[in-house]
Amino acid sequence: MEATVDNLIALTRDFFAKHWNTEAVGCEPPEWSGEYQFVGSLPNHNKQGVYAFVKAGRVTYVGVATSKGGGRYRGHGLGKRFQAYAKVIDGAHTPVDPRLVDAGAMMTIGFGVDNAYLANALELYLIGRLPTEHNANRPGS
Repeated sequence: MEATVDNLIALTRDFFAKHWNTEAVGCEPPEWSGEYQFVGSLPNHNKQGVYAFVKAGRVTYVGVATSKGGGRYRGHGLGKRFQAYAKVIDGAHTPVDPRLVDAGAMMTIGFGVDNAYLANALELYLIGRLPTEHNANRPGS
């Protein structure tokens, strides 16, 4: 399967069909954000979740951000993880990780604190099925 954004979204739907019980959880599963090109706040910055580097409709890297944080930043894994890939330079988010610089955009899917453990499983599910350029570990392959 090609590592396209469409396949990322389709595989995520497959994952939730297998692992998300809307009635028991009390809400629909989360959805991927649109492409973030470093203007404004990172989508889902205040949640734990999965992120994907995206270049011209192709997914080049998939990662997970499930740090719980503490205090007023409880559950802010994606925002904290993003700080490793981009810095604020002259008031703007600027990618500094070569993989993100090359990609030029990213997408996120955020989970509430009670369901954030599923982000780890979703990341494994996706990188085991999408042949991305920069993921070296291929669980389940």
